[in-house]
Amino acid sequence: MRYLVLCMFAILTVSCQSDTSKKEASDFFLRGNAKYKEKEYFESIKWYNESIEKQEVFPDAYYNRGLVYQHLEKHDEALEDFTKAFAQDSKFAPALFKLAETLQTLEKYDLALTESAKLVKNFPDSAANWTLHGNIQMQKEMWNESMVSYDRALAIDSLSVETMINQGVVFQELNQLDLAEKMFKRALRQGKYQDLIYNNLGYVEIQRMHWELAKQYVQKALAVDPKNPLYVKNWERIQKKSLLE
Repeated sequence: MRYLVLCMFAILTVSCQSDTSKKEASDFFLRGNAKYKEKEYFESIKWYNESIEKQEVFPDAYYNRGLVYQHLEKHDEALEDFTKAFAQDSKFAPALFKLAETLQTLEKYDLALTESAKLVKNFPDSAANWTLHGNIQMQKEMWNESMVSYDRALAIDSLSVETMINQGVVFQELNQLDLAEKMFKRALRQGKYQDLIYNNLGYVEIQRMHWELAKQYVQKALAVDPKNPLYVKNWERIQKKSLLE
């Protein structure tokens, strides 16, 4: 088994308008941000609720509350907030990103693909946007389309480790193992997600039935994360094959 990587966004820290009529909403919004940073998530929701009650059109507050819900794995609530944030501000790219990502999490892939297509059409200069679009295409087994999206992402950010890893996974699915290996090794040089990449390289060698080399790679992954179920599963597969030989 192999891993793909998903992208994440941080909570907004911008303040809202400071005119008199919106001061209370702004204060409540900033209190919500502070509570989020302190990991007091339910308190942060309370303050975002207060800010929205004072100022109904407040996309930043809906967005940040959506991030809290996402953190709490309340994905339906997060989806509602990200949808509201983007409806209130059609130029709010992070809200549309999170909307598509949450639909992906909820396994509503057709809807997610519609929103991610809108994302890359309206905001084409972001590697993260193209990577998300590629990830959703991959989950719909649109292998060639996902490859194009990952190429677009890497043209914008040639050092995006997440994109390299996920494109490598697509090469594996297409049984283009040499290209998968090349992409994973390119990602490995960036110094991030090394255990994950070692596991993926191990899986390439399992596909090739190069058991000794597969063992070396998966051992490196397990040295970092010995309880990871995917790494353990690959290790058990290698061990089982070794016993049969």
